[in-house]
Amino acid sequence: MALPTVWGLDIGNSAIKAVKMTRSESECKIVDFDIIDLPEPAEGEEKDSLVRVEAAMKTLITNHRFGSDPVYIAVPGNLCLQKEFQLPPGSETKLKDLVTYEVKQQIPTPIEQLEWNWERYEDPNGVGISMFAVRKTDIQDLMMMLERLGLNVSGIVPASVALFNFINYEFKPDSTTLVLDAGSKSTDFVVLNKRQIFSRPIQIAGREITRALENKFKVSFEKAEELKKNISQSPQAKQILGVIDPTLRQLGSEIQKTVGFYKSKAKGQRLNQCYLLGHTFRLPGMAETLQALVREAPFALVEGLQKIKLDYTVNADVWNNEFPTMAVAIGLGIQGLDVSELKLNLLPESKRINTSLQQLKVWAAASAALIVATVCFTYVHASGTEEKYTRKLEDVTKVEEDVGKFARDETAATADLPQREMLLKRLSRIGHDRGKVLGALTQLANLKKDGKPVFGPDSDNKLWLTGLYISRQPLSKVSDVKAAAGGGAAGAGTSDFQMRVIATQDLTGSSSIYNKAMAGGQDPKMLPTELRPDVPMLVVIDGEYLQDPPKGGAPVSNLENVLKGLAPIKDLRANNWQDIGAKYAESPMIYTYEGALAKALPPPKAEAPYATFHLPMRWNDPSDPDLDPTEAPPAEKDKKK
Repeated sequence: MALPTVWGLDIGNSAIKAVKMTRSESECKIVDFDIIDLPEPAEGEEKDSLVRVEAAMKTLITNHRFGSDPVYIAVPGNLCLQKEFQLPPGSETKLKDLVTYEVKQQIPTPIEQLEWNWERYEDPNGVGISMFAVRKTDIQDLMMMLERLGLNVSGIVPASVALFNFINYEFKPDSTTLVLDAGSKSTDFVVLNKRQIFSRPIQIAGREITRALENKFKVSFEKAEELKKNISQSPQAKQILGVIDPTLRQLGSEIQKTVGFYKSKAKGQRLNQCYLLGHTFRLPGMAETLQALVREAPFALVEGLQKIKLDYTVNADVWNNEFPTMAVAIGLGIQGLDVSELKLNLLPESKRINTSLQQLKVWAAASAALIVATVCFTYVHASGTEEKYTRKLEDVTKVEEDVGKFARDETAATADLPQREMLLKRLSRIGHDRGKVLGALTQLANLKKDGKPVFGPDSDNKLWLTGLYISRQPLSKVSDVKAAAGGGAAGAGTSDFQMRVIATQDLTGSSSIYNKAMAGGQDPKMLPTELRPDVPMLVVIDGEYLQDPPKGGAPVSNLENVLKGLAPIKDLRANNWQDIGAKYAESPMIYTYEGALAKALPPPKAEAPYATFHLPMRWNDPSDPDLDPTEAPPAEKDKKK
């Protein structure tokens, strides 16, 4: 059964790497992690003492919440023994007994002193078995310490198996694959071939490189470790790489020997790819040097996760820096979440039995409770009287009345939700329309035709722009504006331009711009509850043109042609008012010799009559996703029909 949450603990020689993972139906996710360095041993204390591990574990438990979550821990390769053997075809019926017999024959240590388990894989000659074993004494003290700290240890897994499960889950290799994970004391050499696993620890890793720098430069181990981690930024990078080169070549030689041993054992099977894990392989030129020395399969650094996701609470930058050392802990989490290929578990048999018993007790308690509840229900049901049934009927009636009341309350409470929704959508347009009004104003005020401005004294038709109205706020009827302004013939407090803008059937009635745009036939009022989110953006151009010589509607027609060439312009209306505008006279100023203004002025030199025009239209920006208004909801009387 899949576990919803699990911790994977990789307890190494210099640090504890911890990963907390959860599983949903579609993915596994890392929700927490940490790396706790083991403290330096006290004077006279053994370097591998569990005291250091316990101190680091206390820090980890203090910083993170474990509760009753299952915990899986890794057994390092140098403490774990692996054996492979083949059983003859047809062994399935007595497979467990045959495996036990082979283990007793092939391992010199008494089987009673071991915690061991096995995985089966397909073999052309029969049944293939991969067996892993660890001495009980190597894990007993660790188990006791973890349980004393209150951890729910549910799995003990060889580090090589955890690496197998990590690579198999993340990359699903379809051919024989080598995994190299460089730790502090050793480098894990793991080969994946479908379900078959081959592993060996190589006793050369990051510590040997640090020791080489320590001996060469006569510095402390900590200083040498710092030099190793910062090679790429060091001005002595070339010298440092020269110092560690012999160690790299020694590691490459050991890898090549192990590859040869595997190929001889696997009947010449070739490795097709290799994944590199661990900070050591991120040293400058490390991967290339090993590739040149081994010459077996393409070497690739594993830079990050592909299938497994990071929770938003995890600091991605810190995780990416520490990821190369977390593969074993992640592999433990994958197995704990029951999505791994291999399920091998070296947890002591007594612990497994106790865990199973605890689960059985939980199921037994639940079953007993269910039985008791069933019996009680049956008794109450069978011993009911007519009075109880009557009371039940009254209760049901009361419930039905309450349901009806709640339904009516719900209807009343949600009656105005459509209007509120339209209001919210309308308000959301404020941010959406940011900059659109200014953009439309700039484009219209600077109209050009054949490179010449349309408005102003330089225009061919002598057009002047006197008013420009741009807004998505719907205009109402002229009577409403007059009433809002206090009445009067022109509406006190209302500008002449505003009155001319709205005093037209283009904006009200069945033939208005709003009717066509909103398919509703109604003038959108300014009341918030009646605002529609699809009110179009209205543009009204107001201006004058010079009638000298009179050209009738030709100047306005030319302007209309220019406007129709603009993509946002829709539903252009023309109201060419032929009234005579202001007149003015130009007369030269004549002064006497004494500097006084002559009293008698000659008649005006010229008169310039003007006609006004009025052009309302819709402005639909092609980039606006809702430029086509939605169909208006039918009126209540239409619904009844």
